[in-house]
Amino acid sequence: MTQKCEFNFPADLLICPICATELTHTHCDGCQNEYFILADIPCVFPSGLQQKVLWEHQMAMMAAQGGEALASLDNMLQGYDVSALTRDRLEIAYAAMAQSLKSIMTLLEEGGLRAKRDARFDQAEIDNPTEYYHHILRDWAWDNEKSQYFETHANDANLQRVLAVWQNPKPGKMLVLGAGAGRLSWDLHTHLDAPLTLASDINPFLLASAQRLIQERRAISLPELYTYPQIGYSFAKSWNMVPPTDEHTARKRWFALGSDVWNMPLKEASMDTIVTSWLLDVTGGDVKDLISVIAYLLKPGGRWINTGPLLYSRNLSFDKKYSAEEIIDFACMAGFDVQMQSVDEIAHMVSPLNARFHHEQIFSFNAYKQPEPQALPKPSNTPQWLTPGWLVMHHLPIPQITFECERGHEFITRVLELVDGQRSLYLISQLVQSSLPEGVDAKEAVVAVFGQILEGMARSAP
Repeated sequence: MTQKCEFNFPADLLICPICATELTHTHCDGCQNEYFILADIPCVFPSGLQQKVLWEHQMAMMAAQGGEALASLDNMLQGYDVSALTRDRLEIAYAAMAQSLKSIMTLLEEGGLRAKRDARFDQAEIDNPTEYYHHILRDWAWDNEKSQYFETHANDANLQRVLAVWQNPKPGKMLVLGAGAGRLSWDLHTHLDAPLTLASDINPFLLASAQRLIQERRAISLPELYTYPQIGYSFAKSWNMVPPTDEHTARKRWFALGSDVWNMPLKEASMDTIVTSWLLDVTGGDVKDLISVIAYLLKPGGRWINTGPLLYSRNLSFDKKYSAEEIIDFACMAGFDVQMQSVDEIAHMVSPLNARFHHEQIFSFNAYKQPEPQALPKPSNTPQWLTPGWLVMHHLPIPQITFECERGHEFITRVLELVDGQRSLYLISQLVQSSLPEGVDAKEAVVAVFGQILEGMARSAP
């Protein structure tokens, strides 16, 4: 019999990302999929326990790579021609690397993971959970020292940047997507006295760190090491990150959630506010699709608050590297009213131990989800008619209007029969995919059908 472990999570919010059955524990009664818990954090991914297997494989890879790096340093220290100063530097580096590896592994092991390689992932390209290691230090360590780049500190500057575009905030149930190590989610939660805040991320190291500091109220010690020489800067330091103050037991209303932004295990229209911080450009997907996720989860009249740069992955195709203007346009098509915007240029990832940092342009805005859909324009040859919101934003329902065209082709007839005023282009594409030859993308084909129909209707319009 399957053991069901209860989730420590607010009631009536979680659903199975496979079958949408309400979830209160690790076993889905609808589709029988199994989920798991990391350090008391519900981890609800479509792959179920497979995500845990992947994380444990990543741990094993980290342990192997860390061991190799330490062995290499140890071998250097055995050299007969190593000077006293060089030996001191190598020994400091060895101690920092050993502490870092031990701290990471202990954190994840205490969360319930065990380093274990899985042959299924040996040939796969897998992200390293420590890729955002310095983000934990940025969130919880560097503010301990005064910075010449910020009037207060980097995290306070980030909080104020959000509040500058979010006047008279009423967060309600607030979801922070890509919350990382949790600092902004916590600062917003406590500053606004939010009744409920969910901090969602896919990285086990970041999730466990946030949970340790905020919910468990236990300190974390992590070293910072730079292997290149810098004049006048220490190249290593061990930071002791202490839990944030919690005078009003705010942590009882703050929850971490392990989830995938593209398959969020939350009910439709369950959130009053969604915050995306440094997320739009790093998901690896199409921002238009991310907007559809946000629109799905937000209640009518809810708020979407965004802040961060537009530094897309090199692997993302050029047509999806949208400008700020395009993103605002997409948001408006999806039924948002963008009420405030700002662009700031800041020093990013400025460590007290580092002479080098990034100069970033930060795009922030506040978008209100309108309760009622916008009226449709009449047929014409204007861009608004030829490329309506539902054709660009594939999650929007296709209006039940009379599409004038020849229906001789079976595929066109089938597509138009599926238009009921509720189904979206995305859903219709899913329904017709099985009828198409292998290798033909249904969404591209459906887009082409409606695009050609609209062009024909515009030409014949009076």
